[in-house]
Amino acid sequence: MDTAELLLILAGSLAVSAFARWRGWPAPLLVVAVALAVSFIPGVPAVTIDSEVILTVILPPLLYSASLDVSFQNFRESARQIRRLGIGLVIVTALVVGGIAYLLVPSLTLPGALLLGAIVSPPDAVSAAAIGRRLGLPRRVMTVLSGESLINDAASLTLFKVFIAVIGGEMLSVGGVLWLFAVTIVVGVAVGLVIGLVVQFIRMHVRDSLVGTTLGLLVPFGAYAAGEALHGSGVLAVVAAGLYLGYNSPRTGYQTRLQERPVWASIDLLLEGFVFALIGLQVNDIAHDVATSSLGLGPRWHWPPPFSWW
Repeated sequence: MDTAELLLILAGSLAVSAFARWRGWPAPLLVVAVALAVSFIPGVPAVTIDSEVILTVILPPLLYSASLDVSFQNFRESARQIRRLGIGLVIVTALVVGGIAYLLVPSLTLPGALLLGAIVSPPDAVSAAAIGRRLGLPRRVMTVLSGESLINDAASLTLFKVFIAVIGGEMLSVGGVLWLFAVTIVVGVAVGLVIGLVVQFIRMHVRDSLVGTTLGLLVPFGAYAAGEALHGSGVLAVVAAGLYLGYNSPRTGYQTRLQERPVWASIDLLLEGFVFALIGLQVNDIAHDVATSSLGLGPRWHWPPPFSWW
């Protein structure tokens, strides 16, 4: 993806999001729909982006911003439901999807099918949260949705690491898998809390709101990189740092809070629109690749579909 394509996607997704917000519609859903329609226009190039860019540049600030807005008290009270959805449901979904994929396409091998299940297991909570706010769902339900969205990616990425290791020839027992999960969670949370403590200490002694806000912009990237470097969960490191700093934000002064909130709101709007635009733009190419693959789907499917107008 070159600079011109990046700017066009950012500008287009922002325009669609602005229209959706004006009409009171869920912006992510409309962005996906418009991007999907654009992908059918003849001459529109295929859009690809390095997955590492998504994980290291786009995901951390989105998670951090969301964790800043979550009430720590409500998060603690709903921890049981959040764990069930954010960890338990992700594991069950990965196993079920992997099992079905292996039955349908045995050539994937069981570890490969389970890897596919791990990739698709975390649900998207952005659209769900947007619709929930639109419907006026109870605060406890919204807390569970928000909390689940903060940890489901960590569970999915940990499963991803496990199945990648198995595919690479490493033999892991049930105990080894549980140990890997435990180490990933503990190290990730510990790294996030340490970074949160350090940043909070600096903010308490540096009263310049501009410096405090700028320092906050570095936290998600530093927490993610440190968590991954220490073989923990970078996602949980970001979430732990965000929850800690969000809980202690009243101690940093009102000027920093007033300046930081619109900054993160703007970043959220831009990055969320960009992510959902990428999804919409890539659906057409992915469907084409699946339909024409060598796994036996091509003979039964015809692509482009009959309703395609080119």
